Amino acid sequence: MSIADKKKTMRNDLKLSLARLGPAEITARSAAACGFLVDRFGDARTVMAYLAMPVEADPAGAMAVWRARGARVCAPRSDWESRSMEPVVLGGQLIEGVKGIREPGPSQPVMATGELEVVVVPGLGFTATGDRLGRGAGFYDRFLARLGTETVTVGLAVSVQIVDDLPTEPTDRRVDMVVTEDGLVSCRAGDSEGV
Repeated sequence: MSIADKKKTMRNDLKLSLARLGPAEITARSAAACGFLVDRFGDARTVMAYLAMPVEADPAGAMAVWRARGARVCAPRSDWESRSMEPVVLGGQLIEGVKGIREPGPSQPVMATGELEVVVVPGLGFTATGDRLGRGAGFYDRFLARLGTETVTVGLAVSVQIVDDLPTEPTDRRVDMVVTEDGLVSCRAGDSEGV
């Protein structure tokens, strides 16, 4: 079986696991995960997080806390033609982009990637070593490749999305940490932080 086929099978399995939980349970688990996220990065001044789709771990609780504390909070705005995205400061009206994904409108300013302290990353699956399985379009892999080592990347998930192993390719980017309703785990080699 090819890596592409393995990824497709794993995506289907993980989507089914999330569907079994249902939106209410995902919302409750997301809120608990956001608590751990804010405990660890509560003083961050520049953060990027995604605007969750239905049946996806949702960083909205953490985003609200950061904004209330005066942090500049960004969300991705995607360019489907170039398959790229930029961090855009939240503050104006959200629009519905391609495939129904919400994003900041065109009048909102783009933030330089070098200013981001923390980037909260979605995924269908993660491992304890930071491997990530996205939805297959490669937007986040390309974006994460542009970040410097000073930016901390955190995968947000619910516990059913944590698996022992994921099929990976050289273009797949790992995250530095993974947070679920069970706590935060560092994936950086030599880092002793854990749940």
